[in-house]
Amino acid sequence: MGSDDTCAIKREDGAQSRSVHNDYVMHREVFNTLLANHSSISVPRCHLYVCSDDTAWWKDRMSKFPPGYTRCNALVTDRIPPFQEAVRNALISKYCPHDKTSEITSSEANHDCLVRLYLGRMRRLEGGSRFKGFSLRNYPLHLDQIEELALDFKLYARILADALAHLYWKAHVDANDVEFVLAPPWKGDTVHHQGILARPAVIDSVFLGEHVVWVLDFDLCRDMAMDEGGVEQAVKAFYQNDPYFPRPGRKTSMEQVLWTEFKDHFLEASEAILGRESSETTLPALWVNLVEQEGHAREHHRRP
Repeated sequence: MGSDDTCAIKREDGAQSRSVHNDYVMHREVFNTLLANHSSISVPRCHLYVCSDDTAWWKDRMSKFPPGYTRCNALVTDRIPPFQEAVRNALISKYCPHDKTSEITSSEANHDCLVRLYLGRMRRLEGGSRFKGFSLRNYPLHLDQIEELALDFKLYARILADALAHLYWKAHVDANDVEFVLAPPWKGDTVHHQGILARPAVIDSVFLGEHVVWVLDFDLCRDMAMDEGGVEQAVKAFYQNDPYFPRPGRKTSMEQVLWTEFKDHFLEASEAILGRESSETTLPALWVNLVEQEGHAREHHRRP
């Protein structure tokens, strides 16, 4: 396990549906699956599940938490490296409301800058081109912003499609409520599993510099059966999640092109995983059909 500076500790928040033990089990399954299959996405290493009654562990670390914190179940993982000052300042300059610039720039909390990858949503603008609220912690980068910054949204779509295919058909996980963020690549010791080195796709851009796509937060993931019921479960999770993935049925040409890119790569990756002779080979196309049906229905109800 890395040092306290390179690790993140996720505390259980008490909600019955959010179990860090389930997060631990699913996280390790996803990490091992994606790494073993040479995925182009990054996953933080999952080091340790800590019980609330592990008094020795908590005694050594309680001083690092804010006053008033008590022992609880917790998960220890690698800390995803945040974007550095140059990228933070660029985001502030371009998107932060002017009256918040000084506050955001000086805020230590905003030094933990990760960017949520929202390929399935355009900005909802308020009063012009700026949002009223602003934070660099999990900053939501929408599709029109991704285009504006000349980032390769098709490459992002292919990386997410490949990851989702592996989560479904290799890890047998429904991907419910997982998060996808852009952040710098891991700079610590070599990440490997059973002799296999992690080789995520490192993307370079003028605005964000070198970065990768990270996947995290598996506490609401559930096992997924390899049948029609499992596919329906995965489709439900797809639409319950934040809009990381492209959506079908949208009206702009960019959104339509991006959905086709995502769908085609998802089917291609799924076939490579399942083969053509498997009894499960029809499941990816079923998933696409159900996602498209739901997407078109939602767009029909949304339009005047």
